[in-house]
Amino acid sequence: MRWSRWLLLVLLLGSASAGRIEVLQADRLELRKVAGHELVVLYGRPVRIKLEDGQEVEADTVEYDRDARRLLLIGNVVYVDKEKRVIESDQLELYLDDESMDALEVHMRSGGIDLWGPEATRVLGQILMTDGRFTPCARCGQQPYDYSFSAERLVLYPGDRLIAYGVTVYVQGEPYLRWPLLMLHFSKRRPRLEVRHDDLDGWSLTADLPYVTANGLGFTLLRYFQNRGWGFGFDHWGVGAAYEHYRALYLPPEVGGDRGSLEAELTYREGDERLKTVPYFSSFQFKYDDAWPLPDQPHWSVSAVWRDKHEGWRRSLSLERRDLPGRNRFWLSAAVRRESGPEPKPSLRIKTYFDFGDGGPPAAQTVPEATLKWSKGWRYGGFSVKGSLGVGGYYDRTNELNRSARAAGVWAAAGRIFVQHVDTYDAKKPWPGFTLHFENRFSGWYYDTGERQVDWRNTLNLQQDLGSLSFKTAVHRTVVEGEAFFARDYRRPQHSLTVDAQARWRPAPQLDLQAKSGWDVWKGEYQKLTASLSWTPRPFRFSLSHVYDPQTGLNLTSSANLGFKEGNLSAGISGGYDYQKGEYAPLTVKGSYALPGGNALLSHVYDLNQQRSRETRFSISLQPGLNRYSLSEGYDYENERLTGRLSAAWGPLALSFSHDTFLTGDPADPNFRQSKLSLSAVWREHKLLLVENWNGRLGRFGPGYLSLSSRYTGLERAWVLQARWHLPEEGDEQLYLESAAANGGFDLIAPALEHPGLSLQGGFEYRRYGPDDRQLNFKNFGFTAAWLADEHTRLFISALVNQNVRTSEGWPPLEPRFVFTLDRCCWALQFTVDAAVPSARISFMYGGKSARFLFDESGIHYPWEDML
Repeated sequence: MRWSRWLLLVLLLGSASAGRIEVLQADRLELRKVAGHELVVLYGRPVRIKLEDGQEVEADTVEYDRDARRLLLIGNVVYVDKEKRVIESDQLELYLDDESMDALEVHMRSGGIDLWGPEATRVLGQILMTDGRFTPCARCGQQPYDYSFSAERLVLYPGDRLIAYGVTVYVQGEPYLRWPLLMLHFSKRRPRLEVRHDDLDGWSLTADLPYVTANGLGFTLLRYFQNRGWGFGFDHWGVGAAYEHYRALYLPPEVGGDRGSLEAELTYREGDERLKTVPYFSSFQFKYDDAWPLPDQPHWSVSAVWRDKHEGWRRSLSLERRDLPGRNRFWLSAAVRRESGPEPKPSLRIKTYFDFGDGGPPAAQTVPEATLKWSKGWRYGGFSVKGSLGVGGYYDRTNELNRSARAAGVWAAAGRIFVQHVDTYDAKKPWPGFTLHFENRFSGWYYDTGERQVDWRNTLNLQQDLGSLSFKTAVHRTVVEGEAFFARDYRRPQHSLTVDAQARWRPAPQLDLQAKSGWDVWKGEYQKLTASLSWTPRPFRFSLSHVYDPQTGLNLTSSANLGFKEGNLSAGISGGYDYQKGEYAPLTVKGSYALPGGNALLSHVYDLNQQRSRETRFSISLQPGLNRYSLSEGYDYENERLTGRLSAAWGPLALSFSHDTFLTGDPADPNFRQSKLSLSAVWREHKLLLVENWNGRLGRFGPGYLSLSSRYTGLERAWVLQARWHLPEEGDEQLYLESAAANGGFDLIAPALEHPGLSLQGGFEYRRYGPDDRQLNFKNFGFTAAWLADEHTRLFISALVNQNVRTSEGWPPLEPRFVFTLDRCCWALQFTVDAAVPSARISFMYGGKSARFLFDESGIHYPWEDML
């Protein structure tokens, strides 16, 4: 629409740094000036705009302040931010520079949670809300909700991490209890209760039970083993920014062991590393493993990261212990650099390590490095200079091609100065048509061992245009020399100086003549001279090129191309001659005709040296409406081989036939009367393929196979199916199933309120090794019965098998797994009994779509999942 283009122009002209705002829909536009601020006001039912980073906005009225970079949205506001959170509000104020936000009467959908509140504020990616309400049951259709919460204050962090203060818990709409603090990690661990039994530990209990305190919340980790004793621990997240995490777990000695183990982890962060606009970030993490470590083998690790950005300076520090067997190694990295301000921009960097204990293999170190960088450089007229200067001490792998470096050892320390600069000069035109450009690039490595290495490259370009005639000259100089002490600095020695010249003349609009050559000064040799002519009198086009070697006085190659194009018809012929080989290039003739919705092409290649044809190809394609037809055939004269493909498609149905046939008449030829045939039928995501080989010598088919692949995903069924059958051939005349694989599920009886449902699901693999030797692999294969107690309550009972069976070795005892699931959409209770372990496990899940299960890693869900 005209308004969107006008507004986009206004916004882009308002600020050079402003991001793009695209108006998708609006009825009316006004330009105002209020208190010295220029405002752009859009009206519509609704106004729809899109921001540069993918955020979408919809409102009855949109007011944009160009100076403050502020959007004021009024009436029926719908705002989708970068986290894909949907915010509905009566009025919303959004600042585009720092993405801060203020909103009134808010309803927010973030992941599986719905939140409501009278007002909301976003600062540095965190959304703050007072007197808020939230629940994961809003999209389950429950009235009232099974459970919901109200909070005096809540904070929603990127990634659906929610912290609420002064929380009241509602069950079925009635207040149930009050908590001082609630923190939900919908993408992290959840409560866990398991009871197991095995031959080594006997009966065992695993319980991860939640708790809440004024300082945070977490889980108590309780462990009991009948044959080992008690274990205990905790897993705690702190309050505040929710970046604190403390975890410790003690386990009793294993059966036959003399000591237990202790695992501990401490993580503390300030700021969010993912938010690049945050000027400050720090992180500390400590891990400890093994309750009684040996003196020479400490089992612990530590890492700390600190980063600060202030007044154009960026500082960072990291300390890390890398866990290597038999020793402790600490890595220290620190850097300081100026990102804005006057030049040169300094930086200081250090990276080193310390071994406490036995020394390990060496690693590269920087101790330290100081750099001055001129990124914008200096410019005067057409001359500009920019570069950098670095001084540092390094410990690194030496250059094995350098004799003195080899003498210092495989690893050695040395000081180094690194100089780099780029100089350019663009001359003002002294007369019309003349241009001059000069560029000088220099890199130098200077070591305190007295060695040095330089990489120096110069380029001079001169061009003169005289109407239809133009001349270009380029001088290229490259010098790479010296001895690099470190292997990472090494550059291959190189010396070159070349002068290139090119001339172009266009005496007529359709005629173009070019010639180019050069002189290698370092080698004292002329470069190849290439002359070309191009003539394009419509409907013809003709080109001729010739390559000559002035150094040897020999002609190298000549090539010519003649083309024709008139309307839908085009044709061409090309060829050439290689003077050194004394051979003609293949003569290629092509012709094509553009059909309505398609194309027809015919080509022929002829060998002028042997006076015989090489290849002929023909293809035609048509696409009337939604249908598609194609035919292609090609004949190889040398191998007497005919290949082709015929295909047709009607909407989602496609049929194709291909062949690869040898027509040789020599019975001694191994390919005598051989042909490979392929026939396929495709319907949407289902494909049937028949592949056969015709043995003309024996007058029969074989070997060949028939394969089937199918994929389907729907509300009541989902599957991936693959199968392959062996077809009769010489020596094996039987038709049998070679292999098959199925994964998915479907309803045998659809569940309803009047009667339960029954479904079959899981993964199954079959492979035939011999007449009496087959392998069967079951993956969560079995039946599930489903009861719909009411509109929002589901009960599932599954009997599944996970086993591998080799029929030649006999059938093992059946080891089923039974899963009982009570699902209420936003929470679910699950009880599992597994005969293979054996074990029994009880688990509770909360949040939207809580009873979400997968067949396996392929990502196919139970057929009833979309009904939850």
